[in-house]
Amino acid sequence: MVSFSYKNFIALMKALPLCPLPQAVNWKNIPFNKPVIYVYNHVTRGAEPFFLGLAAPVSPPIRFLAEITVLGDYLIERTSRDIKNAVFPGTWQRWMEKYRTTHFILKKIVDLLTRYFLTQMSRFNLIPVYLHEPETEEERLIKRRINRQALIDCLSSLGKNIPVAIAPSGGSTHEEAESADVQTIVPTLASLLYKRGKIARIVPCVIKERPPVTKKTYLLYLANRIFLLRWLKRIWYCLMGKPYQRPRVTVEFLPPLTFARADPTKAEKIAFVQKLQCLMFEALGSSYFSD
Repeated sequence: MVSFSYKNFIALMKALPLCPLPQAVNWKNIPFNKPVIYVYNHVTRGAEPFFLGLAAPVSPPIRFLAEITVLGDYLIERTSRDIKNAVFPGTWQRWMEKYRTTHFILKKIVDLLTRYFLTQMSRFNLIPVYLHEPETEEERLIKRRINRQALIDCLSSLGKNIPVAIAPSGGSTHEEAESADVQTIVPTLASLLYKRGKIARIVPCVIKERPPVTKKTYLLYLANRIFLLRWLKRIWYCLMGKPYQRPRVTVEFLPPLTFARADPTKAEKIAFVQKLQCLMFEALGSSYFSD
C-alpha cells in the first residue's frame, strides 16, 4: 500500500486541495536549532495536530505524541469505527447498513481506509503515550512501560533538536482545566532535559478555526483553496450585497516558555501546566474577535 514520508505528505497536502490549509502566525516565535516542545490546543479526535504539522517548519519533522487509550485486539475496531464516523454521515451509514450488498461495500471501504490510515501513521514516527487510567493491574504495568519509553524517545529526539508535540495535560484546552489529575509530561520533559544540560523551548500553539472544521464546512474550506471557486463566490457575495469572509484556519505560535528546574515538585509542574493552559485559552478566546 502506497504511503508517504512526513515531508512528502506535508508537501502533498499543501499542493493539492484535499484539506484546509492553515496560515502560520508568528513564525518568529519558533526557535531554530534548539530543543522545541510544541504544545497545542486539542479536542479528542480533532484535527489540531494535523494543522500544526502543516503550519510548522517541515524540517526537522515533528514527532507527535499519540495517545493510547485502548490496548488489545479491538484497537483496530475502534480506529475503524472512528474513521467511519469521521468520513460518513450517520444517516448515510444507516441507509447503507440496511442492505446486505451496500453494507458489504461500506465495510470494505472502511477497512481499506483503516489499513491505509495505520500504514500512513507508521511513517510518521509517532511516540505512543498512555494517559487514561488503566482498569486492570496488567494495563497499569503496560501504561508504566509505554510512558517510560515515551519519555526516553522524547528526550532522545529533543537531545538531537528534533521537536516533539503534545497537548498540555494530555487533553482539551478549549475549557479551563478543573480535573485534579493533571498530566505533567511537558514540565517533566523540560526538567529531565535540563538535567542533561539543555533548556527546552516550550512553544504554545493555538489552532483557530473560523468556522469550525466539520463535515458540513469541509467543502467550504476545500473550495476556498481553488482560485476560480473562491473568485466566483466573492463575486456572488458582492452581487448579493453581503460581506465575504473566507473560511480560515490559523496556527498562532506564542512566545516560547522555559521550565529550567532540575528537581521540581509536583505542585510546581501542575502550576506550570495550568499557566500554559491559561495562556492558550486566552489566546484562543481573543482570536475570534480580532484579525
